[in-house]
Amino acid sequence: MKKTSFDYTTASMAAASLVCMAALAVLTGCGPQNGEPVANPANHAGSTVKAEAKPPRYAPVPRADIGHVSSIETLTERPRGTGIGAVAGGVIGGVAGHQIGDGDGNKLATAAGAIGGAVLGNKIERDRAERVVGYRIHVRLENGELRSFRQPELAGLRVGDRVQVNGERLSPA
Repeated sequence: MKKTSFDYTTASMAAASLVCMAALAVLTGCGPQNGEPVANPANHAGSTVKAEAKPPRYAPVPRADIGHVSSIETLTERPRGTGIGAVAGGVIGGVAGHQIGDGDGNKLATAAGAIGGAVLGNKIERDRAERVVGYRIHVRLENGELRSFRQPELAGLRVGDRVQVNGERLSPA
């Protein structure tokens, strides 16, 4: 029979592999399983070094007296007509209506022209006398509230401007 020689290099590699796998199995059971680092109680007991604390981050408190102009409405006043526009419009409308047709149709066109002219003349007179009496300024405050303020003038305020509420008045912030 032929004698086979034993290969020590293969056997030693197999043994080393078994030892490494056993060591790995033992080491995986050591330490915390939640991923936190291992704390050394000896270091913490006599330690005088404190961890540097970060100051807490606070969001600024929304203020109820600061906000931004969200919209501006012009407040106008349309006075009652004096009657001059209605009379003038009625005369002009009656004359224009009288130019249409003849007989009963002419009378109907004259009356319709006079009535239409009076209504239109009154409207024109009132529109020409319309005037601005103030402004309604809508403000979205930092705390989320929407408030409206009536002021006689804008004082340079525009939509988007930052404002401060002083009672019932607004001023640029």
